[in-house]
Parts: sequence; C-alpha cells; structure tokens
Amino acid sequence: MYDILAIVVNYNSMHIINIVKKLLRGLDRLNDLLSLKLVFVDNNSTDRSFEELSKYIIEHCNIDTVILRLSRNYGFTRAVNMAYRYAVKRWRFRYLALLNNDLVIVPENIAKIPKYLEYDNIAGVQGTIMQMQNPHLIDNAGFLIDQNGLTYPVCRGYTIDCAKLYTPSFLSGACSFYCINAINKIGTPFDDSVESYYDDKYLGLTLWSLGYRLLHIPLVTSYHLGTASYSGCDSIIKGPRWFKGIVLADLIPCMLSKSLCLPILLYYALIASGATLLTLKNYIKAFKYSIAESKLFLTKLKRQRLKFDLCKVPITRQLFFLRFHTVGIKTPYIIMPSHTCT
Repeated sequence: MYDILAIVVNYNSMHIINIVKKLLRGLDRLNDLLSLKLVFVDNNSTDRSFEELSKYIIEHCNIDTVILRLSRNYGFTRAVNMAYRYAVKRWRFRYLALLNNDLVIVPENIAKIPKYLEYDNIAGVQGTIMQMQNPHLIDNAGFLIDQNGLTYPVCRGYTIDCAKLYTPSFLSGACSFYCINAINKIGTPFDDSVESYYDDKYLGLTLWSLGYRLLHIPLVTSYHLGTASYSGCDSIIKGPRWFKGIVLADLIPCMLSKSLCLPILLYYALIASGATLLTLKNYIKAFKYSIAESKLFLTKLKRQRLKFDLCKVPITRQLFFLRFHTVGIKTPYIIMPSHTCT
C-alpha cells in the first residue's frame, strides 16, 4: 500500500528539461514525507528527453519508480489512463496525484493535502498553483463554470491574497490530488476520446455528478510554466492545437446544457478568423475539428448512457464576454444551480 500514485507524462521536453528534473527532485523530497509510487510515462519522445530523464531518475532519485515508454504519442489523457491501469493492477494506493511535467512542486505543502481528502465526500483537492515566470502571481486556484458550461480560471493573475477555501467546478490537472476509490468508480481518470483542457473538466463534472465534492485549499503547492507542451511562445493564442482544446472544453458542456451554443460558436469563430489572419496558422480548421469532435463525444456519451448532472456542480454567475484566459475571476460568487434545473 502506497499513500500516493503519482503519474507524470513526458513528451519531447528537452526545452524544459531542467524544470522536469526539478519536479523529480521535488517528488524525491515528497517521498520522504509520504510513501510514493511514481509512474513516469513517455509518449515516444524523439528529442532524447526520455533517455536523459530515465538516466536522471535511476541515478539521482530514490522514488519507487516505474518507467514506461509507449510505442507512439498517444496524447496526455490516454497516457495517463494507460499508466493508471498499469499501476492499479499491480499495487494499492490511497490517492492519485496528477502532475504536469512543466511545474515545480512544494513538497512540504503537498504533504498536507491528503488530510483534506479524508473529509466526507471529498474526492479531489488542489492547492494554489502559482506562475513560474511571475512567482508572486497565481496561475489558478481551481476553475469554475457558468450556467452555460464556460470556464473561468479562479484568481489567475492575482496575488496569493485572492486564494480562498472554496469548492471549484473542477481542478487543475497540472497539480491535483484525488481519492483512488472515487476514481475507480469512473474507471480511469480521463476519457480517452478527448484530448487537452476538457480532460480536467470531464473528471470534475463527473465526480460532482456522482455526488462527490472538490476542494481548493489556499496553500501554494506548485509553480507552473503553463502550456509549455503546446508552444514555446508567450503569445495569448499559443497554437491551433491549444485553441482546439480550449474550444472543446467550452463546447461540450454547452451542448450538454443546450444553452447559448450559437453565441459561443460565433465568439470562437471570430477568434479563429482573427488568429488565422494575424498568424497565418489555420485556426479555422482547428475550430471546425473542435465542433466535429464535440459532436462525436456527445454521441459516445449517449451510446454509453453517461450523463453529467450539471445541477450538482457549483457555478459562478454568467460572465461570458468578461472571460480572459490570462486573467481569472478574483472573487468567485458561487451558487448551486439545482433550483434552476428540471
């Protein structure tokens, strides 16, 4: 029995190799405080990051580690699910830690997280994640959705004073912690069919729908570079693949709630057109793919008779056009929408 199963996915990370090594050193210190099993899974990297990091783990880390190399790049969500299935068949755990490879953790604070997972019906907890490039500013303190399913990062761009104890709609997959028993009721942490940004949302909405609760603790647990796997640039629109993930994350809950989808489609169509003209990259094609993938995913949900009960999810007041991906909502006004649901 281990306290924590930690899963880290790697793919062509030579440009952030020192950050990944700092993450591994942090996990090594965390292992002194809690019993840890690390599954380091590589999506068939081609830049020699797999070889360098494997050697680093063997020579410098005392964590009980399994290193898996996949035959091709399966993407983040599928790689996490593969690692999870592999681990739970072989060992027993109390908690699951989902960690991106572009962050550095604060082991002493993370060691305080498991006690919150012991409260009744708490399935997931995250601390406050700070920005690596601006360490005094918050990357996110969890995420809230509005009544249409649109996403709002809480406290992004603000100082630590903004962070409060509250119940988010979903947690950040960059650094979040879950009860294994709750994850086992779903089967795997994520859905294999949708990649990037919707994965965390899917997990959070599913857990709330099953009657669990999620919690944000105002405690700095990590410093996150953010979207490093998508682009090395600092622009707001980081690439068509990133944009497709953002659109998918908003479209699927919108289609589930059957509300205001047309304004949301127009909103992202305008962004796609403008970004295509400015960068000469095909954001319009990414936008079309996001619509097609949303429809396929909803068809799959209906076929499997899966249902999100959005009436059980805490939401914020509808802001819509006040949303920014670089600046979050400072003081979340949270309501439970059950009184508006039928």
